[in-house]
Amino acid sequence: MSSPFPIRAKRSDTKVESIEASYSVNLNARGDMLLGNLLKERGFDSLTQLLEAYRGKLAYHPRKRRLFLSFHAEDKPQVRGFRLMAMNPKVDLDFYDGSLSVAVDSENGSYIKQVLRDKIQRASILVCLIGNGTAWRSWVDWEVQTAYEMGKGVCGIRLKGSYGHRPPELVTRSAPIASWDLQQIIAVIECAAARRG
Repeated sequence: MSSPFPIRAKRSDTKVESIEASYSVNLNARGDMLLGNLLKERGFDSLTQLLEAYRGKLAYHPRKRRLFLSFHAEDKPQVRGFRLMAMNPKVDLDFYDGSLSVAVDSENGSYIKQVLRDKIQRASILVCLIGNGTAWRSWVDWEVQTAYEMGKGVCGIRLKGSYGHRPPELVTRSAPIASWDLQQIIAVIECAAARRG
């Protein structure tokens, strides 16, 4: 099936601003950055892959993705199920996460934030696993905000059978969200990788 947006081959020394203008996208990168550098930084082999991912249409991982999982502690059993996806040959993921039962402003808040910052820094994408109570967790919002500040990709995945609200930081930033479906999950992770910045 051909794409409704034909993508002509671009040289690796093409500037990002030219690509953004040609394809009406915002790649969250400096305009004078070169395409080759952007593809390397975001883990894509070609402009076609990058644009398919940006539009939420890429159904495979061109590179291994390192994920930081943000979730509410009550959802740990489903999070364990999510981690089992790493055994699927179609999925190429590493996981980092921090599930906390202490308040963001607790006595240990500064230390915990530093530990979490380190874990978020090692990941390329933050995945917020959305359960029924996730939207009201201050740690989740803090993790999402921190990931954006670090230039990480951010997306959300609804846990199976959950109908809870999206966390405010995901809504504010229009983060891509997937339902509990393997193809949608892969596509939303790749979308977050393409849009990071």
